[in-house]
Amino acid sequence: MSSEQDTAAKNGPVDDGASPNLESIMHIPLQVSVELGRINMPLHMVARLARGTVVDMQKEAGASVDICANGKVFAKGEVVSADGKLGVRILEVTSTGDRIRSLG
Repeated sequence: MSSEQDTAAKNGPVDDGASPNLESIMHIPLQVSVELGRINMPLHMVARLARGTVVDMQKEAGASVDICANGKVFAKGEVVSADGKLGVRILEVTSTGDRIRSLG
């Protein structure tokens, strides 16, 4: 469970600043992903990928990562380790209105 979910579970819903007319869409599930990087790779290289292959994302350790909802960037973060698992610490978030508009 995320810290926002933990907070909501303990303290009630998080005030996200959404107007009342947006409340009806606030529970629509979105696919959230973290993008470490993108590269172009020729088909012959993709065909040779095997278990254990390391794909260089040309990004330095500790660099910021994009956090996306339905493929649209809405935040920046950094990869962290928490209890032996990887997580993302959010460093910057676009406004609620901008996030909603970008998903439309």
